[in-house]
Amino acid sequence: MSNPVPSLLLAAGCALCAMAARGEEVIYGPDGAPAVVQHKLYTMTGRWEVGANFDVALNNALVDQFGGVVGISYHPLEWLDLGVEGLIHHTGLSALARNVRAELPARIAPSDPGCAPPATGCKDELSNDNQLRAGAFAVARFAPIYGKFNLAGDLRAHFQAYLLGGLGGAEIHRESINLCADPGTAACQTWQTSDSVRPTALLGGGFRFYFNQRFSLRTEVRGHFFTSTYKEHNDPTRPATGDPTTYLATVATFAAGLSLLF
Repeated sequence: MSNPVPSLLLAAGCALCAMAARGEEVIYGPDGAPAVVQHKLYTMTGRWEVGANFDVALNNALVDQFGGVVGISYHPLEWLDLGVEGLIHHTGLSALARNVRAELPARIAPSDPGCAPPATGCKDELSNDNQLRAGAFAVARFAPIYGKFNLAGDLRAHFQAYLLGGLGGAEIHRESINLCADPGTAACQTWQTSDSVRPTALLGGGFRFYFNQRFSLRTEVRGHFFTSTYKEHNDPTRPATGDPTTYLATVATFAAGLSLLF
């Protein structure tokens, strides 16, 4: 009597091969179009991209800032591009900051001329008043996620989700919310200000949406990280006093714009 095991193994192997072959077949939807993502329609390798975005700050209640970002990048790989960007912002104090100023008490000389704790009358400066006015950065985007979908049944849109990082420098303007630049106890007419260019790091992420081989829409959220300072134990009647304290400041922005590939 012959052993049935080899015959059964052979039949099972044939069935598995048939199932695998069927799994590799393209699946079509009711409209005759492929129902799964298969291959990229618009390739990126070896192409240049120029873009312009409008952006607005998200996380600073004391400062209003908005403006634009322009850049150019090269795609050495399908999932990577390297480039340079510049930004410029219109900035100013927000309505909240102006209201805080309007409610500040009259200036008085502190009980301790050195403002050593627990002296009364000494002031700590408000932080997070950084105005990001301009910057230039080297930027890299890593785009491991790709997909496509149909809009209104006929318009195909392709997208990339990406992470971005960069290094550069930014011009930071500070106008103190609560520390006066005028000595004495009279009502304040001018406020302490400073301007500096600071090393700045970028981190963020976004999406590109391609509707043809030339144009894409971009949306991004970015964090700009740099060191800043505020003063503690300041004598409000003597602007030169106070102990500077350094911290890591962040300006987060949301950007949307258009890019051109060639």
